[in-house]
Amino acid sequence: MTAAAPRKTFTGRNVRAGCFVCHGSDAHWTSPNAQGLAARHHDATGHATWSDVYLTVRYGRDEPDARQLDIENAIAAHAA
Repeated sequence: MTAAAPRKTFTGRNVRAGCFVCHGSDAHWTSPNAQGLAARHHDATGHATWSDVYLTVRYGRDEPDARQLDIENAIAAHAA
């Protein structure tokens, strides 16, 4: 059995988060760290917070996302 040729793939992850009490449904945090910031804000204040995570996957195009490479490097370093 021959190995399949590598598939060109682009992945991306966008995160938006906020606090219903402080900002309503408007996103206050938009960094890759937004989900953690919303959780931390809830823990500190008791406010209801929200987080939307959007995962994008595209096949057939090779457009690397630096955030994905950082994650893959961190996983590889931890496994070594």
